[in-house]
Amino acid sequence: QPDRDAGSRTMVAFIDSLLELGWLVKFWPDNLWYDEVYTQLLQKKGVEVLYGEKWYGGFERYLEECEGQIDAALISRPHIAAPYLRAISKYDGIRTIYYGHDLHFRRLARESLATKRAGAADECARMEELERSIWRDVDLVLYPSHEEADDVARLQPGTAVRAITPYAFDDFNELATASSRQGVLFVAGFGHPPNVDAAFWLINEIMPLVWDSFPDTVVTLVGANPTQEVRAMAGAKAIVTGYV
Repeated sequence: QPDRDAGSRTMVAFIDSLLELGWLVKFWPDNLWYDEVYTQLLQKKGVEVLYGEKWYGGFERYLEECEGQIDAALISRPHIAAPYLRAISKYDGIRTIYYGHDLHFRRLARESLATKRAGAADECARMEELERSIWRDVDLVLYPSHEEADDVARLQPGTAVRAITPYAFDDFNELATASSRQGVLFVAGFGHPPNVDAAFWLINEIMPLVWDSFPDTVVTLVGANPTQEVRAMAGAKAIVTGYV
């Protein structure tokens, strides 16, 4: 759902790039859900989308049917990637690439410092071991920033890791000027907890400083799946739109 969250936007950008290079792309969503809108958009690009009850628990069966036809597998999300990598490892000749949308254990560690939530440290340690095991098992690791790639190289020496920019704009609106605009726009998918934290930080910590000097400034929080807590921030100086 590339118009709803950055992770989807990234994966569709990878798919588009692979198609441009002449690859035949097959997409296996972990939930095997058929989305009437987004599945068809992928299919129109020429992507084979696997979905439905036929394939429940059937990834290894699919690999057997496609034996010799799959050259590479691009996987993301630690908890999603691990079981698929175990299945793929039974087949020679399939190169594996892991794209880390972020360093999950680093994010959990920062959350633990901020929230002091019980059990957060143990959760962070388990996530770090899971991510390290994935780095060890795949042929190539990709992250969206050089900082994260350097972190992986330091933490797991010998890992083939690179930083990659998943997408960019081809052109910009050069006519846009600050003098013709007003307000502050915050864009994030709120199904991702750190984005909720960021919205709270903006409204409760940053904007009061702005409002001291510019009391009429309105903040618009735009993004899919706003939580009840995010919706509760709506008021005279904050607008919560939900998905746009």
